[in-house]
Amino acid sequence: MPETPLSQDHETPSSLRTLLWENLGAAALIFGLLEIWRPLYFLTDDNFDGGFPLFTGMGLRMAHGQSPFIADDIYGGNYNLLRDSTSFVWHPVYLLASLLANTPAHFLIMDVVAFFFLMLSAAGFVCLADFLRHELGLKVSDARLMLLTLSFNYSMIVLTTGSSWLNFLGNHSALPWLALGILQPSWRRGLGLVTLFSLHHILGGHLAATVSNTLFLSLFAIGVAIYRRSFLPLIVWGAGYALALLILTPLLVPVLEGFSHATRSEGLTIALMSKFAIPASLFPFSYFLSTFSTLLPMRLVFGLTPVFYASAFVSCAAAWAIVPALMSRARWNVLEGVSLGLVGVAALLIIRPLWVSEILIHLPLLKSMRWPFREILQLQFFLHLFLVLRPPGGTLRFQRLITAAGVFVYVFPLFFLPPPTFFAMKMDRDLLFSGKAARYWERVKEQVGPDACIVPVVNPDLVIFHPFEIPFSLLGAYNFPILYQVKCGSGYSATAPHDQLYIKLPPAINMGIYAPEQKAAVLKERPDVKFITLESVDPLRITLSSRDGPTIDLTPEIPKK
Repeated sequence: MPETPLSQDHETPSSLRTLLWENLGAAALIFGLLEIWRPLYFLTDDNFDGGFPLFTGMGLRMAHGQSPFIADDIYGGNYNLLRDSTSFVWHPVYLLASLLANTPAHFLIMDVVAFFFLMLSAAGFVCLADFLRHELGLKVSDARLMLLTLSFNYSMIVLTTGSSWLNFLGNHSALPWLALGILQPSWRRGLGLVTLFSLHHILGGHLAATVSNTLFLSLFAIGVAIYRRSFLPLIVWGAGYALALLILTPLLVPVLEGFSHATRSEGLTIALMSKFAIPASLFPFSYFLSTFSTLLPMRLVFGLTPVFYASAFVSCAAAWAIVPALMSRARWNVLEGVSLGLVGVAALLIIRPLWVSEILIHLPLLKSMRWPFREILQLQFFLHLFLVLRPPGGTLRFQRLITAAGVFVYVFPLFFLPPPTFFAMKMDRDLLFSGKAARYWERVKEQVGPDACIVPVVNPDLVIFHPFEIPFSLLGAYNFPILYQVKCGSGYSATAPHDQLYIKLPPAINMGIYAPEQKAAVLKERPDVKFITLESVDPLRITLSSRDGPTIDLTPEIPKK
C-alpha cells in the first residue's frame, strides 16, 4: 500500500488548550537548554553593552522613586531615553524586568524579557495555525504544528538578532497575533487583536522592524482582502493600527521629535545600506545548509565578514519542508500565493542588490535602516505561515525524511559552534559576572572624583583589529558607566538626539569611544572632563588624565585574571 501524504493525515487534532500547553512546554524546554548551553544566553552583544545597562539604570531609579526614563550616567547625565528611538522602554515587561536590578537576579533582566516574548510568540503561532486549520479545513497534524512553532520560535533570527538587540523579539512575538487579527471573520475580535498587539508591537519592538513589519502586514492585509473578496481585513488592520497609534501618541511624539534631531534620520550612504546584505550566490547555501554553512570551507569563497555569519540567519529547522510544499499538486489559493510572494519580497530585500538600496535611500525612515535583520524576520514568519497553509506533496516517508534532514542540518552544527553572536564580549562578561569590574570602579572612582565626567579614549585601530582583547567595561565605553554610577561624556546609541549630547563632537568609534587625536577638541568643548585611555592591549595598560592634572597609571587597578 502506498504511503499516505501528510496532507491526508486524518489524525484528530487536539484542543487549542492542549496544543498551547504542549507547545509552550516544548518552547520553555528549549529555552532552558539554551541557558544550559550558555548561561544568560541573551546577555551579549548590544543587549549586554547597550540595553542591559539602560534597564539596570531604570530599575535603580524606580527603586529610589524616580522616573526610570532618565539616564544619569551617560551623555553627561540627564539623558532622556524617551527621545531616543533605540530605547523603547515603556513596555510593561521591560519595566517589570528592570526591577530585578536591585536583586540577586540582576543579570537575568534580558533573559526574563526574552523568555516572555518567546512564549508569547509560540502561543501566537499556535493560535494562528489552529485557527487556519479549522477555518480552512487544513490537514495539519499536531506534530507538524509543533515542529513549525518551534522552528519559527527558535530560528536563527531569534537566536542571533535576539542576542544583538532584544526588542527585535517584541516584533517577532507580535507577527502571528497581528496576522491572526487580520484573518478574523469577526470585525470586533479582529479589531481587538490588531489594536492590542499593535500596542505591544510599537512599545516592545525595534523601530526599524516595527516599520518594516507594518509594511509587510499591510501587503498581507491586502492579500487577505482579495482572498475574502471583502475590504473588512484591510479596514480592521488599518483601523486597529491607527487606534494603537492614537493611544500612544503622547509617547511617540517625543521619540519622533528626538529621531528628527539624530544623525540617523538624515539617512545612510549606499555603501552602508549594502554592506551587510547577503550575496545572492550565498543565499541558497544559507537557506538549505543553515548552520552547516559555517562548518564548510565557504569562508575561502565568501570571506570572513559579518555577512558570512549572518547568512545562517536566513535558515530555520523547517527550511527543507519547502521542498514537499512546492511539490504538492493541491490547487493553490490566494493566501498561499500571498505568503510565498512575501517570502520572495523579503528575500530580495535581504540580498539587497544595488538598485534596491538606491530606492530605499530615497524613502523616509527606510533610508536610515542598515542591517537586513528585519527582512529576515518577515521571511521567517511568512515562510512558516506558507508551510502551515500549503499541504506537502510526496509520500509520508519522504516528508518525514526531508523534515528530519532539515532539522539535523540546523541543529547538529550547534554542538560545534560558538554561541551565535557577532560580539560575545567574553572578557567583559567575566569582569561583570565575577564582580571584578565593580571592584575596579570602586577604586578608580576615588581617583576620578565624585563629580568628574570621564571620556573613554582608544586608538581606533585597536578596536578594529583587537576588539576581543579590550576590556570595554573598564574604560567606560558603551553604556557600561550606568552599571557603576560613573558619569560619562559619551554613550552608545545609533539615534541619540544631537541636542541631548554632552559632547557635540562625534566619537571616532560609535561605542562612545574617542580617538587620541580628538582629545584637544573635546577639551576645548568640555575643559573639565577626564580621559580614561587604553594605551596598549599587550601588555594591558590604562591611564587617567585631565587638562591640568598629571597622568595616573590605572594599570595596578586592572583585575588580575
